[in-house]
Amino acid sequence: MQENLKQIDKVMRDKLDNAILKQSIRDLASKDSKLRDKAVLFFTTESFDDFCSRNKFKDGDKIKQGIKSILSYPLLSRKLVVEQICRLLDNSIK
Repeated sequence: MQENLKQIDKVMRDKLDNAILKQSIRDLASKDSKLRDKAVLFFTTESFDDFCSRNKFKDGDKIKQGIKSILSYPLLSRKLVVEQICRLLDNSIK
């Protein structure tokens, strides 16, 4: 019973973390500059480093470099790239 609860907790945490990551990435392509700034802040704080640790991401710095790359695109192109990334994340969770 206890093992089942731990497994359920892990699955739910993974789904929640995936949703947080996807929304943060989508916020990078928002027209709302304040929302965009908050997303950038998330990726540059210790919270994101903790997030990477918890999810066993091997190299959080590469993700940060990717975020900088995403931000270099014009807004419309950024939206397309962000949606492609989110689809990849969806496929990786299944």
